Amino acid sequence: MKPLIFILPVCFFLFMLGCATLPKPLQNIPVSKDVSLSQVKNNPQRYLDWSLLWGGQITNCTNVADGTLIEVLYLPLDREGFPSWQDYSEGRFIVKSKNFLDCAIYSKGRYITVAGYFRGMKDGVIDEMPYSFPFLEARSVYLWKKRHSYPYYPRPNIWLWYGSPRWWFEYGPW
Repeated sequence: MKPLIFILPVCFFLFMLGCATLPKPLQNIPVSKDVSLSQVKNNPQRYLDWSLLWGGQITNCTNVADGTLIEVLYLPLDREGFPSWQDYSEGRFIVKSKNFLDCAIYSKGRYITVAGYFRGMKDGVIDEMPYSFPFLEARSVYLWKKRHSYPYYPRPNIWLWYGSPRWWFEYGPW
């Protein structure tokens, strides 16, 4: 019986470490997380007025009289709601926020995750090509912080062409 008392809290702790959660503004909004952009484009009438969770990279932002329009390159979301980059995309969608979102902040190249209602398809253009955008009315928009990559600086090798002993990197002076 004593080992069971010890094992249960440890298992619960490990289970909680494995859970991934969405950012706070998106947590309490009921959404369908498994509906992709291509599913909606293939059958827009089926998903009309559904609450969806989509994300991607901002390609354009425009402030209008009654809010902000954001054009987004659709990217699939990971477990934490972050758009994961791929070499292909299912297309683009438009988000309309009733709030004023400054386009200097919500600029091209930034990543966002949106919870919103699908309101149908909206005709527009990408450069000069006509395009039919899925249109989301935003309930919540989460702008991800910019991620910086840091350069890799290798440790100096004082042994030159002979290679360094294994202990040097494990117990070295730095």
